[in-house]
Amino acid sequence: MENNFPKLFIPGPTHVSKEILEEFCTSQIGHRTPEISELIGFITHGIKEILYTKNTIFLISHAATGLWEMGTKNSSEKGVLHCVNGAFSSKWALSSDKCGLNVGLIDYEWGRGVKVEDVDKYLSTGNYDVFAMVHNETSTGVMSNLEEISELLKSKYPDIIWLVDAVSSMAGVKINVDELGIDFLLSSTQKAWGLPAGFSVCSVSDRMIEKSKKIQNKGYFLDIEVYNKYIKKLQTPTTPSIPHMFGLKKVIEVIKDEGLNNRWNRHIEMAEFTRSWAFNHGQELFPEQNNESLTLTCIKNIKKMGCK
Repeated sequence: MENNFPKLFIPGPTHVSKEILEEFCTSQIGHRTPEISELIGFITHGIKEILYTKNTIFLISHAATGLWEMGTKNSSEKGVLHCVNGAFSSKWALSSDKCGLNVGLIDYEWGRGVKVEDVDKYLSTGNYDVFAMVHNETSTGVMSNLEEISELLKSKYPDIIWLVDAVSSMAGVKINVDELGIDFLLSSTQKAWGLPAGFSVCSVSDRMIEKSKKIQNKGYFLDIEVYNKYIKKLQTPTTPSIPHMFGLKKVIEVIKDEGLNNRWNRHIEMAEFTRSWAFNHGQELFPEQNNESLTLTCIKNIKKMGCK
């Protein structure tokens, strides 16, 4: 029975419904067949609709951690500016450093969101050609304002490549990729997508693909040029996790049935419900005001709660 599933009060992995899990039992198909191309075509078209984008969609059979390196290794010639305001944004910056890139840091106290004036200050130095940030910092429940960053980049730094980690917000929060001008948006599937862990997706702009062509020593496994070559044929460079693809197809169908606006509003209502519970029990939220996540809630435990 569905009600016998364990309840996961964590940001991810999240609960996977029975109807989605059943899709993982679909018989395997060849990864170089017309059937897989039809499946990939449906998925990529559906993701484009959910992200409001015409950008290229890549389907990745590993954790989104690898997409941190795909993003930076395929875009940065001069340097990458990282905003660090939690555990995952910190690890992304560490990843860039381990890749030998020139890394700049805007280091925030945990609980604070990314501030547009700080981004402006650091980018004005001219030391960076890439800006990387986490939209929804899972470790702190902080969601930063993408609209403000978008306005800054469009008006003052139009040549900067913008990388955004949306692991815990994609498919739960409206992210209008094309309107914002995000070059590389990444996520994994074990959070708002409602799938088991082990699969990721990303949206890649045309200028990001062109920038990748100028980069040397990217390796093979995370080379955007390689992925782009195969996605044009509606295939993947390596054998993909086909069960995840069947599951993702079903998730997209479920999202379409619900309706995008209904989905975004449902997450807002759930966030408001959870915050109200915390306030009614004498607690506070960990994020600073106006930077609260809409997909996960981090409570600042200021009052010990008795057990009955």
